[in-house]
This record gives sequence, C-alpha cells and structure tokens, in this order.
Amino acid sequence: MLYSLLAMLFMANDTVTAPRDSLAPQVADSMRVDTLKEVTVQGGRLPLEKAIDKNLQQKVPLRIPSLGEILEKVAPGINDKITHPFAIKQRKMERRKKRTRKILEHYDQVKTFDDLLREAIQREALLQEEKNVKKEQQ
Repeated sequence: MLYSLLAMLFMANDTVTAPRDSLAPQVADSMRVDTLKEVTVQGGRLPLEKAIDKNLQQKVPLRIPSLGEILEKVAPGINDKITHPFAIKQRKMERRKKRTRKILEHYDQVKTFDDLLREAIQREALLQEEKNVKKEQQ
C-alpha cells in the first residue's frame, strides 16, 4: 500500500506543469507587438459636482434644524421640561394621574368574585342540562 501511494505521488508530480505566460511569444521567431489602441479621455465634471453646484445656485438655502427641534424629535416634551424647570409639581401630578389611570384600567379588566361565581353557576347549569338531555335520549 505504501508503494502504491508513493507511485501515485510521483505520477502526480510529473503531471504538474508550470503556468504559461500569456504575454510570452508563442513562436520564437515572432515579434512582440503592442495591440492596444491609444485612448484619449476628455475630462468633464463629476455628477456629484453638478448636483452640488445646482443646489448652491438655488435661491432657497438649506434649512438646518435647531437644537430644540432635534431634541423634540428624539424625546417629545423635553423642550417644556428644559424651558420650565420649576414645573416639577405639575409633572409629578401628571405622572401620578398616568399611574392611577393605568391601575384603574387594570382594575376594570379584573373580574370580581361575584362575576366568577356567576360564571361558575352558569357553567354548572349548562352541564346539568347536557346531562339531562343525554339521559332523555337514552
């Protein structure tokens, strides 16, 4: 097995050939000739430069948003808090109202003991009716 492996390696080594140079002349007596044509490039303006010039020629200047507008986009209501720093009491009341409203909404969604008891009684009544109907069918 070792001999066959060595024999395969030697055969594989013989079959590897060096890559040919594509620019090397194919025939020894031929001359190397440059086949590329001369190209003339005429300079023009880039599309980006044209767009910038067009924008600069407009009468309406670009509008840069103020710091307050940027802050208002990021965090609505922040301008009021910055410009009225002493309105702490009002903001505290708003937070309490919001928390209370959330608690009341949750409280309205929760079923009371009476509601749960009423539903259980209705379910039992339905089960009793179904049992009676099955007994009558038999």
